Amino acid sequence: MSEVRDLVYYIHGVTPRREPAPHSNIYRQLHQGVRALNAEWPASFDGAEWGWNPGEETPRDQELLSQAQNQLGNRILPAVSSAKDFSLNPSRLALNQIREINFFGFSDMFYYTSDTGKEAVRSAICRQLLLYIEKESAKKSGPVRLTFVGHSAGAVIAFDLLFHLFHPAKDPYASHCFVDNQGRGESLKLRELAQQGQLQLRRLITIGNPLSAMALRHSRVVEAVAAGEKLNPAHYGLVPEPSLPGARWLNLWDLDDPLAWPVEPLMDNRNEMVSDVYVNVSDWITKAHNAYWTSKAAHKAIAERW
Repeated sequence: MSEVRDLVYYIHGVTPRREPAPHSNIYRQLHQGVRALNAEWPASFDGAEWGWNPGEETPRDQELLSQAQNQLGNRILPAVSSAKDFSLNPSRLALNQIREINFFGFSDMFYYTSDTGKEAVRSAICRQLLLYIEKESAKKSGPVRLTFVGHSAGAVIAFDLLFHLFHPAKDPYASHCFVDNQGRGESLKLRELAQQGQLQLRRLITIGNPLSAMALRHSRVVEAVAAGEKLNPAHYGLVPEPSLPGARWLNLWDLDDPLAWPVEPLMDNRNEMVSDVYVNVSDWITKAHNAYWTSKAAHKAIAERW
């Protein structure tokens, strides 16, 4: 039997910077931090880029997102700042930063939940992930076992991707096609690899995860939650594995991160496949959401549970 190879794949979240750049640096900061504490953590990694144009080709659909945000933000945010209100409100010291995070963050999430945005982002993720797997498979044959690390909206994307990959039904949730038009070939190839056991899941690691607040994005989920039901971890590849003790989904969150939520209450956790791991990455609500990447507490939490 071929040896299973562990790989790590990162999916970033919102891109709040006015001039976005590759996320490889923050990926590397977390990756090296974990490896310094756990030598079994894979030495190499790869990660997705979405929401901005990382290449020299003319950007289209989701690659225009950051540019569109900047154009609109340059008009919207000054209009907010121009409002005159002389009441004493100490919280306004942080309000401008919170508004900027809100605007540049949630517009990415709203884009992903739209039909065209969801398809464009998922297509880009599938294309990049398949290229990575094929590159690694060319080095050495055998099954690949991925650990996904998703931050913010990237956590939601990773969660949706796992449903597409590992749900056992031939056509899971007929109206829940992961990619409908563009990128469908890559999407189906990834699912085929997963269903055949050539693509496996080690862990899902989410940081700064807003999923619980964004869970009701499909009528089947709405129906299930309204009936008092919880989501089935097995539909996402989160099943007991004797060789991998502990939870398969590690959800790191900080109370001072206004976008991060626990996820155990969302899932049927009778097999303890899901674990909310509380970490204190920052005491500042304007900084906590992006602090996981460099947080020693986050690195330690992942290293101990991987």
